[in-house]
Amino acid sequence: MEHVINYFIKFFSVTVVACLEPVNWESCRNVDQWLFPEIQNGIEILRNPDIPYKTERDYLESVVNSKVNINGSSNE
Repeated sequence: MEHVINYFIKFFSVTVVACLEPVNWESCRNVDQWLFPEIQNGIEILRNPDIPYKTERDYLESVVNSKVNINGSSNE
């Protein structure tokens, strides 16, 4: 529960305060385009912490595996 409160406080201090300035109104107007998808991404990350950088991790593993296959053995 403490994490949820911390996220809410950070969201308010960064996003809501920034959206109060007239210069940012155009960017903040379409909440359905930026807020709701990011909330969904945040929930997915909380449920499965392996999601961030998964594609990068998979790529690096494939590079390591391809080097192992080219050399015929690992460098260990």
